[in-house]
Amino acid sequence: MLLCLVTGTVTAPHKDPRFEGSKLLVVQPVDTEGKATTATDMLALDPRFSAGIGDFVLVAKEGAVVKQVLGFEAPANVVIVGVVDSWEVSG
Repeated sequence: MLLCLVTGTVTAPHKDPRFEGSKLLVVQPVDTEGKATTATDMLALDPRFSAGIGDFVLVAKEGAVVKQVLGFEAPANVVIVGVVDSWEVSG
């Protein structure tokens, strides 16, 4: 899993019917201080968490996780699995 910041939204008036009710968001991986890493932005499916721009989210990048979260196979491999309120790193 990756910690990411939601930086944008994608509007798609025509999309796979399995995505109905889900949002497509642009996410940027961040480090443990919340600063952007050099990793490339990704498009992530938000099936039920209502994340928005400025939210920190947990992202999984595996097709098997998408199937587990959605309950069916979908043409996606990046999915938001939670919205993060806060985190703490020791050491």
